Amino acid sequence: MFLEKNRNRIETGYEKVAAEFPALFGDIRKRMEECSGDVQLALKYLYGTMPLSDIGNYDFDVFLDYALHGVYLYEHCTYVREMSEEIFLNYVLYHRINEEEIAPCRSVFYGDMKERLHGMTMKEAALEVNYWCAEKATYQCTDERTAAAMTVYRCGHGRCGEESTFTVNAMRSVGIPARQVYAPRWSHCDDNHAWVEVWCSGKWYFMGACEPEEIMNKGWFTNASSRAMLVHSRWFDSILPEEEDVMGKEGSVTILNQLERYAATKRVSIQVKDREGTPVADASVSLEILNYSEFVPISLLKTDEEGKVSLTTGFGSLHVLARKGELMGESLLDTREGENFQVTIGEEKPEEGWKDFDIIAPLDTPVNTDQPTEEQKIKNGERLAVAADIRLAKVERFVPRWKTEFVEKAGENRDLCEKLMEVLTVKDRVDADPEVLKDHMEKSMAFADCYPEDIFLSYVMNPRVFDEVLTGYRGVIGAFFSEEEKENFVKNPKEIWNWIASHISEKPERERLSVYTTPGAALKLGAAGEVSKHILFVAIARTLGIPARLNPVDGAMEYLVPCDGLVGRDAWKKGRFAAVKAEAEKSASLELVEKRSLVWTYTQNWSVSKLEKDGYHPMDLAMIPWKEGQLTVDLEPGDYRILTSNRLPNGNVFGKRCDFTLEKGQHRVITMEFRDAKLSDMLENISIRPFYVLDHEGQRVQAADLTRGKRRILFWLEESKEPTEHILNELMERQEEFAKYQEKLLFIIRDSGALSDPTLSKCRKALPDVPVLYDTFRENVNTLGRRMYVDPDKLPLIIVTDGELN
Repeated sequence: MFLEKNRNRIETGYEKVAAEFPALFGDIRKRMEECSGDVQLALKYLYGTMPLSDIGNYDFDVFLDYALHGVYLYEHCTYVREMSEEIFLNYVLYHRINEEEIAPCRSVFYGDMKERLHGMTMKEAALEVNYWCAEKATYQCTDERTAAAMTVYRCGHGRCGEESTFTVNAMRSVGIPARQVYAPRWSHCDDNHAWVEVWCSGKWYFMGACEPEEIMNKGWFTNASSRAMLVHSRWFDSILPEEEDVMGKEGSVTILNQLERYAATKRVSIQVKDREGTPVADASVSLEILNYSEFVPISLLKTDEEGKVSLTTGFGSLHVLARKGELMGESLLDTREGENFQVTIGEEKPEEGWKDFDIIAPLDTPVNTDQPTEEQKIKNGERLAVAADIRLAKVERFVPRWKTEFVEKAGENRDLCEKLMEVLTVKDRVDADPEVLKDHMEKSMAFADCYPEDIFLSYVMNPRVFDEVLTGYRGVIGAFFSEEEKENFVKNPKEIWNWIASHISEKPERERLSVYTTPGAALKLGAAGEVSKHILFVAIARTLGIPARLNPVDGAMEYLVPCDGLVGRDAWKKGRFAAVKAEAEKSASLELVEKRSLVWTYTQNWSVSKLEKDGYHPMDLAMIPWKEGQLTVDLEPGDYRILTSNRLPNGNVFGKRCDFTLEKGQHRVITMEFRDAKLSDMLENISIRPFYVLDHEGQRVQAADLTRGKRRILFWLEESKEPTEHILNELMERQEEFAKYQEKLLFIIRDSGALSDPTLSKCRKALPDVPVLYDTFRENVNTLGRRMYVDPDKLPLIIVTDGELN
């Protein structure tokens, strides 16, 4: 019988949710009656375990598609029927991977792949699915909103979180259990990464999403993940999984620790005590990593009756922030120094002024060392080239729907439509629904003559508030409130928030905290998270013609107030954004002053955060420029923290921290400080795996032969492009100094055609004894670049070696 073991708990979980929202589930129950018994049970599992925002944000037909396909796989796929019900429910049937937009995709993906997987084992099929994914999508950096898997499939690109969400959906579509795993932040560099794990015949394996290999447990991130302090996955079910390291919960989601599969680990315990030495139970403990010059939470735990939390982590630094009510305490731990640590909490704020601190990154200790054979590498390279051709051909054909169905059909409003698209995000210009855009334009045009065009477009017509799914909410909002309520809101926009605060409840235990409830869904459910309620405020204001936004620095709700003494558009043009909450008024200012000449780049070497009741909230000051060595920003009164960081090549950080308080009406000046590093701090010894390049006759030259015995500098050059041009010119400018080292320099290029490049040709004449070798720039550049913890897409790649393969 289908789901016999879990049938009772599925029914119970579904009925509990349905009883909480009877009006909403009336229509859902009617639709379910049209389905078979197995499909009904699959739907009940989804509805009983999904975040509350999913129930409100998406129609029944979205989940019906997942349920129908899940039941189809159970009925037609032998290895699906042989796996445990828990694996099937959570890693095949389930619709959500992380925080992506949900759109039907499984049956489409299955139809595209089923013939090419015929007769394969689970492991063979999983490897083949990843080649299919590489034909459909590749990496492209975009904003943090996670697009639907179907969007990635259509447009051909996504960031790693989207690639992995897409790949997991592809795996699940053919019955292979899969999940996304995440290093929420790297410890050795400023970034994070997501990839995929697949379950085959009782065991989990990993692979790079849309980055296929001929073997399992292989990816460019193998060494990087060995330096992580945490690698985790998510579990949406209400029951805890067996044989997993459960770290705790984030809202309704259980966090599973997968680090032992990737790195050398240890179990550490942290005890929270008050200033009298008494253990503090039920305290919140935020475990944080310095990344992008900010302490970023990677896990949130609650202390037990002894005031303790424990976790499996790596050998490096963790910043710990513990809180209980008004009490708070911080500590910087080096897990190499022991297993048991203590944090003391009290009422005192951190001491003001600059203080030094050091961050230690774990050493490079890969657990997974499997490597493909030379034959497998050749086959992989050939298949990747074919996949790239298929993908590029598809990308060239892709045209976003908004272009053909919104802009091109706009008639006399075409110019306005094009301007609206310019205020949306880059990702919106890929996947925005033309019907949603049309709805916002038509329902906001009544206010077009009230404001200057830039204000109208950005803060009235604009459907984008934050990172929520774009929906046509204006009609829902307009019909929801009475004319009297709407008139009151227009007279006093703060009343919008008063209404939301009293009518929209928060149920954080039922939510995936970074999945936002859309405005219409929040009204329908009568519930939404804090950020979703802020989004709802802006949506209601814009629907009523009130220019509104979330402040780009701190996310506070704001609405535009006209300038006193002026009328019409001029009053709005010179108006100011007023905070909805009194405590959010920017009634203080901070002036930062350079102590010395240094390029201050926000999140690269400095950041500012404000202390709130639940910890430090980072400000976004990236768009505020330094002018003549100064930067000034208006902020709320409160307690703040500045961090500056000098990230060393070995991953460690020399940091400085400045705590300070801003009082209402105060203008505070702080001189920035930064810690320098010595040359010895900048050097890192990294062993590299054997590789080869080609000589002018096409014969292989092993790297060990090139690097043995003495120092070399290997240059992978991208002729005619910067900064390769800069490097070559620098070599020529210092020709006399480099002349005596010519045989130790190695120029590596793609093919002999590069030799005709004017700058490279000129440099070779200046330094005629520099050997020239050849490479495809595919595997070596990617593998070596990642091994050096630099971006392999940013050439040239220059490696100094000291001895064989070091």
